[in-house]
Amino acid sequence: MEQIKKLLFIFVLILVSSAQELSAQISPTNVQELMSYFESHIQSLDPIEGVYDVNIEQWGENAYQEFPSETTNLTMLVYKNVNGEFKVFKNDQVTIKKIGNTPVYNYNLFWKGSNVTDSKRFVLKESTFFDVKYSIPDRQLRYDMGRNYQAGFKVHFKCSFIKTYPTVDMYVNDIEDENIKNPKEWSGTGFALNNGYVVTNYHVIENAKSISIKGIKGDFTPKYNAIIIATDKYNDLALLQISDNNFKGFGSIPYNVKTSVSDVGEDVFVLGYPLTSTMGDEIKLTTGVISSKTGFQGDVSLYQISAPIQPGNSGGPLFDNKGNLIGIVNAKHKDAGNVGYAIKTSYLKNLIESSISNSILPNNNQIAGQPLTGKVKNLKNYVFMIICSK
Repeated sequence: MEQIKKLLFIFVLILVSSAQELSAQISPTNVQELMSYFESHIQSLDPIEGVYDVNIEQWGENAYQEFPSETTNLTMLVYKNVNGEFKVFKNDQVTIKKIGNTPVYNYNLFWKGSNVTDSKRFVLKESTFFDVKYSIPDRQLRYDMGRNYQAGFKVHFKCSFIKTYPTVDMYVNDIEDENIKNPKEWSGTGFALNNGYVVTNYHVIENAKSISIKGIKGDFTPKYNAIIIATDKYNDLALLQISDNNFKGFGSIPYNVKTSVSDVGEDVFVLGYPLTSTMGDEIKLTTGVISSKTGFQGDVSLYQISAPIQPGNSGGPLFDNKGNLIGIVNAKHKDAGNVGYAIKTSYLKNLIESSISNSILPNNNQIAGQPLTGKVKNLKNYVFMIICSK
């Protein structure tokens, strides 16, 4: 009986000592490097990879009785090595093999003394926990116990694994961060010119593989495909054209494009679709004045304006108080409140003249005498949401 307890103690001691050595250096990696690897590669990790709290229940039996169980807790780190094998850090006895593209794995134990490999299949549930049950092979018991081996004696283990790192919150937060840094779909604002042309910022459509336009005539149900006709990366301008058989035209555009420079102090307003994920699809109005005839660091191509702008306003129109289009919103000053910038329309005119032969700038202001509410009601049908995707 004492020898049986001693044997159980030895097997537990082997597992625990492996866990206690986790802070030791190994080549080519160590615990700190593994933890950093888990954190920085969280989206590319296999679901089995991570840090596990392991509860191990072990007990013995012979032909006459079952001996009381004992429980041990330890930590295991599972990772994929350079050969694509799933290993347990500091434990050469265990390897894990994935079965196809499924949550099913084989837990393989190699018993050195007897040169026996035992394999147990398990299912990783919710990418977080799994159980493995196994027994020490009889040949290994004979090897370990020598003369003290007793026929019929068996040693069993039940191991319950719970992943503690990376946490579920880390996976969720990393996905959200990645979507912010590298979105698959994003939006900006644009506005109508004659003959189905649309203006927006270059940075709105940069790297887009597909571009569509919503909100034509105030209808957000259909989306119309658009193609890039010309760009001015330096001045952050893009000229698009709707290329869709379902497109029937904008109708009569009610504003004039004014290319002469406006004065400091003039009242202005901005229309656009900022932060649509939280603020919705309804067009947003902000008002202010021209604060300066030059923009960031004295850039002469820009106006500085006090009308508040947010992400999503990019590419939207800047109107004066008569309803003339005088600029294209493109940026805000991140370190100053209510400081935004808009590209002067003379630079849009230059882009158009260098790209296409005919004039497409609207020149019939039909809203000059209307109040602001009337102007917005008319103009919103010609200010669009630009949807881009990779």
